[in-house]
Amino acid sequence: MTAPSKPAPFPLSRFRAHHGTVWISGQVPVRGNDAVPESFEAQARLTLENVRAALEAAGSSMDRVLKVNCFLRREADMAAFNGVYRDFFREPFPARTTLVAAPPNPKFLIEIEAVAAL
Repeated sequence: MTAPSKPAPFPLSRFRAHHGTVWISGQVPVRGNDAVPESFEAQARLTLENVRAALEAAGSSMDRVLKVNCFLRREADMAAFNGVYRDFFREPFPARTTLVAAPPNPKFLIEIEAVAAL
């Protein structure tokens, strides 16, 4: 299975599948032409919804996620992120790395990538 043919604004695929896994590119808090939400919690929720949509487009789901890499702009958002994250994942939780890093757009407070089983 390959990524949809819709041209991306950047040289990347939304996802790539290989040998029973799917690799989701970094998802950010944007949906279509909608404005980027201001609150961290709204951005985290939208980003995880985008991860879910990419997984479903690839033929997988949130309950098949094996590894998540999370990039938060501010360390102070870690507790809020853990709260939102628990709304999307249940035990046994995926392996996870969370780093404080600056996503490319200054409006983005979060970016998430994931690896899941198909």
